[in-house]
Amino acid sequence: MKQQRTTENYLKTIYLLSKRNEVRGTDIAEYLGVSRPTVSVSLKSLEREGYLYLDSFHEVHLTAEGERIAKSIYEKNRIFRDLLIKLGVDEDTAERDACEMEHAVSVESFSSLKQFINSLDG
Repeated sequence: MKQQRTTENYLKTIYLLSKRNEVRGTDIAEYLGVSRPTVSVSLKSLEREGYLYLDSFHEVHLTAEGERIAKSIYEKNRIFRDLLIKLGVDEDTAERDACEMEHAVSVESFSSLKQFINSLDG
């Protein structure tokens, strides 16, 4: 489970950073608060798994599968965060809790929760 969480956190981070600029290992290390060597090992593993690749300039890019997972995790995070804030949770706590929740919920439960939330908005 820890490996899956790490994979999801890296993919989500790369996805978010890529929205602003090119992504390098140092950017990921800074964002996640981990060492550059830790990022290097993780990136090699994620590249072997087919989630990303590094180009000739050492920029990190998600593959289609990596981006699919990253978008899914990010969507979970935003929905949980927004829901918690609407329930009166302060933003910092909501952000931390959403990060935990995004990894713990099954696809089935999340789909049902999303439908429920959408029915309240409509």
